[in-house]
Amino acid sequence: MSQTSVFFRSGRFPLLLLLLALSTLFLCNVDKGYLYRPGVHDFHTIMNLAVAENLSAGHNFRLFRWLRPGPGDAPTYEMYSRFPMGGFALVRLAILPFGNDLSARILAARMLMLLLFSAAALLAFHSLVRITSRGWVALAATLMAFSSYYMLFHGDSVSVEVSVDLFAVLLVFHGMVVFVQEGRFRQLLAKTCVALLLGWHVYAFLAPFILLGLAHEAVRAWKDGTALWPRVRSAGAA
Repeated sequence: MSQTSVFFRSGRFPLLLLLLALSTLFLCNVDKGYLYRPGVHDFHTIMNLAVAENLSAGHNFRLFRWLRPGPGDAPTYEMYSRFPMGGFALVRLAILPFGNDLSARILAARMLMLLLFSAAALLAFHSLVRITSRGWVALAATLMAFSSYYMLFHGDSVSVEVSVDLFAVLLVFHGMVVFVQEGRFRQLLAKTCVALLLGWHVYAFLAPFILLGLAHEAVRAWKDGTALWPRVRSAGAA
């Protein structure tokens, strides 16, 4: 079998195609340092940029949209802390080098969103390759999921509720797949800690995974006539 045939049959060629597809997202947005989709898309971009811009030690790292005059000339904060600080901190770091150049800040934040969107797609692809052992199946499933209208519409929106949270969920999902297949708990714990700094939707994955895992181990312990806690502790030590 030729080297070319091996390359096409391996998982490397589907990965290359996925990277090529994801690169078009950046090429199509390389000049979008402005608001171009009136409605919820632009609203989220403006609001999240404002919260990220306001994130500073001078305001005790509060997550807020704007200040209002309060009683006795004390400022009143219009808070927006529905999501963890991590996503806003990433946006803040992305826009920090560009000073008062609003167009450059919008573009930098948009590129960050696309980077996290692409990272989420790669995590999904790698997880599916592990599950199915078929690169082409993983590629098809990933492209179908990440090329839907709403995914592409909101993918470049500067919003911690979309690309940031999506990356967090897929990071934990990848950690779960590795844990189930290889029993490596510490990498799952590390990925979970990072993900929880970015979004709350991670709990929707963690809760059933933990409960079903404990139930499974409880059934095995009952059948073997052993205690449950040593099983859980041995899994956590991996």
